[in-house]
Amino acid sequence: MRRAAIILYVSIFLLVPAGCDASLESDRHDVERLLLIQTMGLDSEDGRLEMSVSSGLGPEERPALVMSTEASGIEDAIARLQNYSPENQLFYAHVQYLLLGEDAARQELDNIIQWVDRSPTLRMDTDLLVVRGLARDAVVDASKQSTDITQRLMSLDRQARSLGWTMYTLREVAAALAEGDGALCLAVETVPTGGKVFTEEMQSDAVVPAGYAVLGPEGLAAFLSPEASLGAELLTGDPAGLLITVEGSTMEVLEGTAELSGEYAPDGTPAGLSVKCTLRTGVLETADGSPPDPEALDRALSETAARWVSEAMEQARTSRCDYLGMKKAVLTTAADRSRWGSEWPELFPALPVSVMVDGRVDRSYDLAE
Repeated sequence: MRRAAIILYVSIFLLVPAGCDASLESDRHDVERLLLIQTMGLDSEDGRLEMSVSSGLGPEERPALVMSTEASGIEDAIARLQNYSPENQLFYAHVQYLLLGEDAARQELDNIIQWVDRSPTLRMDTDLLVVRGLARDAVVDASKQSTDITQRLMSLDRQARSLGWTMYTLREVAAALAEGDGALCLAVETVPTGGKVFTEEMQSDAVVPAGYAVLGPEGLAAFLSPEASLGAELLTGDPAGLLITVEGSTMEVLEGTAELSGEYAPDGTPAGLSVKCTLRTGVLETADGSPPDPEALDRALSETAARWVSEAMEQARTSRCDYLGMKKAVLTTAADRSRWGSEWPELFPALPVSVMVDGRVDRSYDLAE
């Protein structure tokens, strides 16, 4: 039986090589007719949507195809862009980055998340970024002959991860919004490179980190200040590798931890929120090149980081977006979670917060030591 099965398989294989070759050749031509879109930007204004896309640089340094169109919705925009495409079929299954302009993030966030979730091509693990301004400007102005927005974002992605910043995916943002009252998303802005980049073919605008955007159930709620963004990263992410400046000294964060817990009155009423952080850093550079005072630098690090954390928590309360998980920290050990859960919207903005940071400079890199 085994020998008969082998003969049968070989016979089938010998009978269909020509058909397989034809099919493979057809598939190859089909693939060659696809133009992969790698970055998509969405803007919203007066009920109209604008979609901007870039294919990324092609083989043999072929310039990226960069296009933009206004439409009544996302699907309409996709159809319009296909009509305008000078060659091949636009293919969206390989979109790596989704950029939302301020108005789109503020007005259309939920619709965009639902559309991607239903889409048979776009993926929920696409990196999501909010642009300060228009996504169209980022897609178009960051693209020239020898570079494009995708190359810029890939460089930013590597830099952000190596420096301790977190680039969240659409799935992570959607999950945070579903589980709580807010989510963080890396914000970016475009800046001119004139006077800094002198290779003419690469003189497109740069795309640089601009702290974090706060996303709530209704959409974009606020942009965090640079200091509050650092505090949010200490509380929610893995800050190892983050570069910070304290008292003129540039430091690298080696390790950081944060613990949030509720404080309660004798009758079980939530009376506050306690935040305890530890921060270990290494000095990379001092302002005047002289060795730092270890005790003074430890104290300055603790005080500065405490201000960052306090500002992040204050902006969470001001925006009424609990992107730091404060509700979970307080209610997990509360005596009457159901009651305080229903009263949390009124309790949250006025809840006293105490912050304590234990900052230590573990390595000063002082050659005299």
